[in-house]
Order: sequence, then structure tokens, then C-alpha cells
Amino acid sequence: MTAMYALLALALGVAAGLAVIVIDELRWEARNRLPRCTTCGEQHHRHAAHR
Repeated sequence: MTAMYALLALALGVAAGLAVIVIDELRWEARNRLPRCTTCGEQHHRHAAHR
């Protein structure tokens, strides 16, 4: 019975670790992606000049 609890705890730890990695990767991609402009609708840097 204690071996089953140990395996359950290990599985929960692995699942939590994978969740942290996935969330960190999603945050990294969102930070590096060019935002969509609300003025012209294109993707460029935030302070780009509109001509």
C-alpha cells in the first residue's frame, strides 16, 4: 500500500513539473511574439510609426 502511495506521489510530482514546463514555454512564446496592432491590424513592434 505504501508503494502505491509513493508511486502516486511520484506521478503527481512529474505532472506538476510538466505543467510548469508547459506554462513557462507558453509564456516565453507569448513574450517573444510580435503583437497585433490595434491601428492597422498588422504584426509589428509596439512603437512602430504609422505612415
